Amino acid sequence: MNKALLAGLLLAGLTGGFADAAEPSMCTRLADEARRAPPATWAQADPLSVWIKPSQPAKPSPTVAALANDARWRSLLGASESQPMGVQQLDGAPVYLIDEFAGTAHCQSLVLVEAQPGRPPRQLKPPFDLERLNLCTTQSAAFARVLGQPAFVVGGAPSMTSPDLHYRIATWTGQGWGQRCSVKLRRHTAMTVAQRFCPPSSEVCDAGELVARRLAQAYEAARLAGRPLDARGFDGGARPDAAVAAALKPLLAEPGAIGDMNPPFPLFGADEKGLDPMLTGFSNADPRVLPVRVGARWWLAVVGRAGVGWREGDALLVALFAPPGRAADGVASYQFRIGPTGLRDAVTADEPH
Repeated sequence: MNKALLAGLLLAGLTGGFADAAEPSMCTRLADEARRAPPATWAQADPLSVWIKPSQPAKPSPTVAALANDARWRSLLGASESQPMGVQQLDGAPVYLIDEFAGTAHCQSLVLVEAQPGRPPRQLKPPFDLERLNLCTTQSAAFARVLGQPAFVVGGAPSMTSPDLHYRIATWTGQGWGQRCSVKLRRHTAMTVAQRFCPPSSEVCDAGELVARRLAQAYEAARLAGRPLDARGFDGGARPDAAVAAALKPLLAEPGAIGDMNPPFPLFGADEKGLDPMLTGFSNADPRVLPVRVGARWWLAVVGRAGVGWREGDALLVALFAPPGRAADGVASYQFRIGPTGLRDAVTADEPH
């Protein structure tokens, strides 16, 4: 064979090999799509729905019915005996995800199974170590089509209050799990005044809104930084008057007062039937109380995320009280909404096999 031709063929083979090795991962391709998306995409409830399409529950069949009620998988998951388990099928493959959700945190337990006709079902090893992942509340695992390709997708928002999205993705080769990768999408957010609640002829309502907004912003920044909320930053280091200082130590902890596990959020006669309880009551996850000055007078302020129990929503609440801080001492309440406005960045990484 001509040496030049042989060299050319070798070079072409090497070049092709390098091209295959350098093929971008699914997560890299997904991140590229995300960066090109218009900013309005990121304000949607499911901004990745164009590129990640979760599989629906598997269509009824004898195989699906058997898997949904199989005692082996039920015992493995510790699933309830009262109802069938959930079953998803990986598109185009005899691979099934069997799962159970339980508890107030909606925690997911799952097993992956290959079920071929005429053969006993066998458990498949997941592409990721699921025991190290917290599949509760905001994160879960599912089969999906990612950019049109069947895949196993794990993730969601890191917490109930985070605007970011973190996913691990494993593609299916037809014979087993192939490429594994992760993508982290961070979003910009903005805070807006949604509603305010004040008694008629309130002298505090307008001026209090400016203080409440600064307090809500500082509260979010402090939580993100993992530091205490510094009351001194709101009035140049000034100290509250004697009545407010006395009410802070200790906080009035009787039911319906600011020191209770669930502080009051006065609505001043608003029609509660038309209000979302996840947005108009303090979560007990992390409310904080501190003094603030509006005009010439000091008040007790409660600030925290809205929610029910430990669950937190996407609203921030601030309520102002006269001491000692009972519900009847409320003078103004403010609701701020925090929502994503655009993509800040997208970071991807390959996952080990």
